[in-house]
Amino acid sequence: MRVLFAVSAGLDHVYPTVGLAWALRTAGHDVMYATTGVAVQAAAQAGLAVRDVSPEADFSTIFPRTGSREDRGRAMRERGRTMAGTLQTPDIILEKFSRVSDLMADGMLRFATAWQPDLIVYSRLQGAGLLAARALGVAAVEHGFSFLREGAMPQRFLPHLAPVFERLGVPAQLPDITSIHFAPERMMHGEGEGWTMRFVPYHGGGKLADWMAEPKRRPRVCVTLGTTVPDIAGVGSLDRVLDAAGRVDAEFVLALGDAPDLDALGTLPDNVRVVGWTPLSTLLTSCDGIIHHGGAGTTLASAHAGVPQLTMPHGADNWINAAMVERCGIGLNREPGQVDTAVIETLLHDEGLRKTTDAVADELAASPGPDHLASRLTTLVRPRG
Repeated sequence: MRVLFAVSAGLDHVYPTVGLAWALRTAGHDVMYATTGVAVQAAAQAGLAVRDVSPEADFSTIFPRTGSREDRGRAMRERGRTMAGTLQTPDIILEKFSRVSDLMADGMLRFATAWQPDLIVYSRLQGAGLLAARALGVAAVEHGFSFLREGAMPQRFLPHLAPVFERLGVPAQLPDITSIHFAPERMMHGEGEGWTMRFVPYHGGGKLADWMAEPKRRPRVCVTLGTTVPDIAGVGSLDRVLDAAGRVDAEFVLALGDAPDLDALGTLPDNVRVVGWTPLSTLLTSCDGIIHHGGAGTTLASAHAGVPQLTMPHGADNWINAAMVERCGIGLNREPGQVDTAVIETLLHDEGLRKTTDAVADELAASPGPDHLASRLTTLVRPRG
């Protein structure tokens, strides 16, 4: 069968889908990505065919960088806390991604019509994938990238998408939708049915640095804020964390992507190593702990690696993910200002925490992977007329 992956223009949208795409290719199916922006190169680097459906799109008016970093960080936190309380994507996010979908819809529909997929897998919030599936009369598969089940979200999303459906002459109706959850049921929050699939941690490829190919001399801790937080709110929230790290007998790897602005952190302790873009899933294989913002991909990759976590929620679904980390016993949840040497020592040396983390990693490794789901997806394909 032919499977079109309709993905929004973000690494946190494309990376979670790569495992399923690989599984489908291995099973002999044709796979194509339809996306734009940084996701085009990311899909290509993963060895997958990709079409840029909106090369001229400008998303800056949808996600403007206005106000100070402090104000942007405060807004992120407010939306994240609201999301944790309601267990649903805020309407403002649905509205913004309906505009993202509008910018991608024309190219998405043209390409889908030409390529004629049997099935469309879309990243959550990518309404152009829903539109193309409805126009072509094929089933849609919502590929989750968080620990939140939202069975009613497509129905909530549709009114925001109705104008672009109508503009392109497509009935403002949802196609048949099947949801994929990327974590076991006990790790999920919210309501909604779906198929569970083992997550495949993927964060791009890269050349292994010399220090990663050598034996560690002491415990190693990864410190990261993902790809979004540094850009929107800066890295100032790590100030106290790194100050405490300087008094712990461990190596701290500060992984904040390429060319981060570290001025807010001042002089770093001698045991802090700053690295550029480094595939997290590879870095985690050498780590004894991780301190991070609570992003879903980072959280689940750490759980798969059996690495105890210290989450410091910053926005979006971070508080939902952090609550799961504590509930499942695989890490700690603290505000950045609450992190001191005692917290970091607990992260590194608490035997109960490490034992539970190892057990969860074994549980995840034994769960059905995307190879099992690939064959199941064929049941959604309708016979061609």
